[in-house]
Amino acid sequence: MIVHLRIFAFCIGALASFVLITDIINLTALISVDSNPLYGPQKKDEKNPEHSGTCLSLQVSDSVDDRVTPGSDEARKCLLYTRPTPYIDLLMKVAVGLPNQGSRTGSKTKVFNPVTRYYGNDWPPFGYTMIGNARLENFRAAIEEVNRNKIPGVIIEMGVWRGGAMIMAAAVMNEYKSLYGGTMGRDLYVLDAFEEITKNQYGANSDFLFNTEQDVRNNFELLDIFRDNEGSNERVAVHFRKGLFQSTVPALATDSNIENIAVFRVDGNFYDSYQDALYYGYEKISIGGIIIFDDVMSHPAVMRCWNDFKKDQGLTEDLNRIDRHSAWFRKEAEVVLDMAKIRPPQDINK
Repeated sequence: MIVHLRIFAFCIGALASFVLITDIINLTALISVDSNPLYGPQKKDEKNPEHSGTCLSLQVSDSVDDRVTPGSDEARKCLLYTRPTPYIDLLMKVAVGLPNQGSRTGSKTKVFNPVTRYYGNDWPPFGYTMIGNARLENFRAAIEEVNRNKIPGVIIEMGVWRGGAMIMAAAVMNEYKSLYGGTMGRDLYVLDAFEEITKNQYGANSDFLFNTEQDVRNNFELLDIFRDNEGSNERVAVHFRKGLFQSTVPALATDSNIENIAVFRVDGNFYDSYQDALYYGYEKISIGGIIIFDDVMSHPAVMRCWNDFKKDQGLTEDLNRIDRHSAWFRKEAEVVLDMAKIRPPQDINK
């Protein structure tokens, strides 16, 4: 039944896919826990990534063909791939954009290229995230790992476009609680400038890139995932924070509702955006928490910010490259930040 629904979704396009997703939510109750070993019964020695599956591959140069899969002795580089349930699989396909919807780069419309889309190197005309399959799988694996290892904290994404990555995150958390009996609650925090950056600031691609907060809220509701400030036993609570990062991010450090951060995903493009994220968010990230930088490999200013922060605060963690743009690492040690090391505004905060 689910297989037929998935094939049907690909044939009739995005709108029908959305209807199908909401229709099959209840079917996930029929899926055996054994279909995803992450939350099912595990042997005592299967709790660490190197013992329970295959690690996600990493890119080692600018070429998408230059990839390696970490071995079982490289736990620092390993995030486990687990087979998604049919519901999550379909949701992720819709989030990154379906093949029959074509492709876009800037103002140019192109024929869909699966490799380009997989690594997030085009824009999906009707998708909900630009990050592509590889980065979306990375995000899912990060959430599943902190759930499996009982790492405390919320999930935060800074810079969300149409909200697709956090829609998937909410769905993964909902399944963790309702399907697999997960006991850890995690609120989701969606941070973006939204309409604080006016439409005309996006230039020729403003109609495509611009989203209001209400647009993204509507996308959560469309897929029957959104629950704003209303957590329950089977639904995750989602909180929106609108504004430029220099205004919203400092509140993370003082927000009493955010005691810890388990997964911290940053898509900021600028030195100042990443500096705000790191200086006001890093101390709250739990040991074992996952940090993901969406554009650190392709934006020199972002890499410079990371290198400055790492050096100034004496961090020992290294980046693991996901694709041409992004990288992740796992927090290994507590650190008390020296706030005196914050650099003067470099770009967007000037």
